[in-house]
Amino acid sequence: MNRNNTFKITFMSIAVVINIVGAFVATSLKLPIFIDTIGTFLSAFLFGPIGGVLTGLVTSLINGLTFDPYSLYFMPVQIIIGFMAGLCFRKNLFKGKAIVLGIVIVTVIGSFVASLISAFVFGGITSSGTSFIIMYLKEAGINIVASIFSTQILFDLLDKSITVCLVLTLIKAFPSKIIGAVKNVE
Repeated sequence: MNRNNTFKITFMSIAVVINIVGAFVATSLKLPIFIDTIGTFLSAFLFGPIGGVLTGLVTSLINGLTFDPYSLYFMPVQIIIGFMAGLCFRKNLFKGKAIVLGIVIVTVIGSFVASLISAFVFGGITSSGTSFIIMYLKEAGINIVASIFSTQILFDLLDKSITVCLVLTLIKAFPSKIIGAVKNVE
């Protein structure tokens, strides 16, 4: 039992590092995609909703206290994405044609929460590379929440599609010994 917990904590720690590297690259380069939930999805797929939640929570804390203070405010987004990704994976919504539905569900819920935080806490200006587009839409007379959500959902669908495909590819590439260890943890 203790060995299983050590494995899980170690694996989730690596997932947090993957998130931090993704977030750092996206923030530094002002990319319109975030690539900061790869580890969250990985933990959620392998260890379920709670694994995803914990990975997302720790990622937000570390990012927020080191290089991206905005990350602390968006912690609920990481938590919701981790929970929903784990739940959808358990319901087989990331297999076959259902993968589109799984991506859409996680993205819409995450984008909605992120849009509300961005609009009401930051007025649409964050560390994201999409802030320029949001301000352009706002200046064109579109409501701030609508500007944020329409931009957010578009880039989040791209971000989450890339993330899910990458994570599923990683999982398939894992040696059977790791997959066996994951199954023993559950």
